Amino acid sequence: MSLNSFYYPKSIAIIGASNNPSKAGYQVANNMMRLGFKGEVYFVNPKEDTIFGKKTYDSLSEIEGEVELIEISIPAKGVVSVLEEAEKRGDVKAAIIMASGFSETGIEENIQMEKKMLEIATRAGIRIFGPNCVGVMNTDNNLDTTFAPNVTQRLGGMSVISQSGSIGSAILMFACDQPVPMGFSKWGHVGNMSDVSTEDILRYYSDDESTKVIAMYMEGMTDARGFFEAAKEVTQKKPLIVLKVGRSEIGSVAAASHTGSLAGADKIFDGAFKQTGVLRADTVEELVDTAKAFSMVNLPKGNRVAILTEAGGPGVISMDEVGLHEEVQMAKFSEETERRLRELLPPMALISHPDGYVDMTASADGPQHAEALEIILKDEGVDAVLLLSVPPTFLTPTQIAEYVNLKMKLAKELGKPVFACFLAGNWVKDAHIMMEQSGIPTFEMPQRAARALVNVIKYSKYITESGSEGK
Repeated sequence: MSLNSFYYPKSIAIIGASNNPSKAGYQVANNMMRLGFKGEVYFVNPKEDTIFGKKTYDSLSEIEGEVELIEISIPAKGVVSVLEEAEKRGDVKAAIIMASGFSETGIEENIQMEKKMLEIATRAGIRIFGPNCVGVMNTDNNLDTTFAPNVTQRLGGMSVISQSGSIGSAILMFACDQPVPMGFSKWGHVGNMSDVSTEDILRYYSDDESTKVIAMYMEGMTDARGFFEAAKEVTQKKPLIVLKVGRSEIGSVAAASHTGSLAGADKIFDGAFKQTGVLRADTVEELVDTAKAFSMVNLPKGNRVAILTEAGGPGVISMDEVGLHEEVQMAKFSEETERRLRELLPPMALISHPDGYVDMTASADGPQHAEALEIILKDEGVDAVLLLSVPPTFLTPTQIAEYVNLKMKLAKELGKPVFACFLAGNWVKDAHIMMEQSGIPTFEMPQRAARALVNVIKYSKYITESGSEGK
């Protein structure tokens, strides 16, 4: 289903645009002007003559040019009359309604107001995002209908669906706060879903060439069957990662009160996610980490993981994470691989103890990191490598990264992704930047690197077993 009038409008009118920085309409207008939206922008506010130097209209009906999308940033009681104006115009194709105070309140009068709003829109052929939402973003045309003040638009392969405007914005901020900022393609906050639903957006993203991976924050759903039917279609084409809250009884109550939708029994959701190939994230960090991984690497050919580390602690932490997931297994090295590793590494190094695990120890130098990685990559029993390090003072993080990067051409030729975690903080930041620029996704903590790799392998396994080519 096409939602192009939301994401690629030729023109947009912001009803309730303002010069007052304390108003949402100010920040929406500011975002549109600051980013340089590639389309026509009209501001509507009878109390203002100009906003950001542009002529301001008293009403939607006064705008002479074509208006494809309207964003309504005024109190709920004024929404119906604006939609009646839009119906009379005849050119409006889509509406984003920011106002809250509709069906999510549970108050009958407000529920009826939402029904009236939808009745007008349906009659006029106008699709609706919301109400109780902050709209959409699209980096392709510098569109940002939200009032989030700190989101930087960078082109990337992740597209986001969120049932929370604040968490949705936080996802983008986390994505940008990477050694090499991720960027994103599209973003949408669904609000009450009176018309446009998560299923509609899922299918739209599924057909969108700019979207490589879909990340979603979910509190509940109004049509569980419809969602999982859509999810199963989507996961045949591209990864879908969902952070579903409401795991506990009290969390479910909070989620339902926020969105007005049913949270449902968590175990049922968990089983349905697995059956439809949806990857479930437990935290915002895991959601972003996994989306980042899919944005940077191709799917591994199998599920056999090797862990290469020069520090025991991070190695054990990551191995513990891998061991929690039956879909993933530690690689079993060939005798030739083990022999070559023993010849290369210091005598105290631990090799295949357990299978697929190599602790080079802190005495390993830069060339040994690189050569050990090459040996492991060439082993036919290895599908992916997790590289961990707490660089010692005599070997700087960037020196290790420089040697490791020399082997990335081989890794790509063999189709074996390498994930990395160097500890910690600013000490390793430059090394992470160097590795990401060569195609290695990096992570702040070993368990986060391991979990992201596990999720990529889970999806790869699902795609293989379902008979889809996937990514």
